[in-house]
Amino acid sequence: MTILRPDDPGLVPDSDHEAVTLTSVVPAGADAKDRAERLVAVAERAVPGLRDRLLWQEVRTPADIAAETGAAGGAVPAPALAAAGGRLLHASNSTRLTGLFTAGGWSHPGGGLPHAGMSGALVAGLVVEGPGFRGSQ
Repeated sequence: MTILRPDDPGLVPDSDHEAVTLTSVVPAGADAKDRAERLVAVAERAVPGLRDRLLWQEVRTPADIAAETGAAGGAVPAPALAAAGGRLLHASNSTRLTGLFTAGGWSHPGGGLPHAGMSGALVAGLVVEGPGFRGSQ
């Protein structure tokens, strides 16, 4: 689960609320609405009283993702994990073809909006600084 809590006052509805985005990928066949309720309960550990202040909630299933994005089966990239000897990491941003790079959820560092943005920043660094680029120093 990812909990995003921007601290910019311009991004909140009013002084009694804050912007919180909960994101989680659930196993196929799971009851999405039940999982969403459980996520809110877990998120309340980090944001006490969250449920009472909830103004809006959206539960998206793989069918919703497929209909809106065209991603086969509503596929969402799994998170990249550094364990298991690197077997759970996403593909490198560099490819065998010189000048061809990959960015987005299926490339390093993995799925989710923050990671997709990081992926684009890494590719920009590779384009500008070359193959020796290793991220911000």
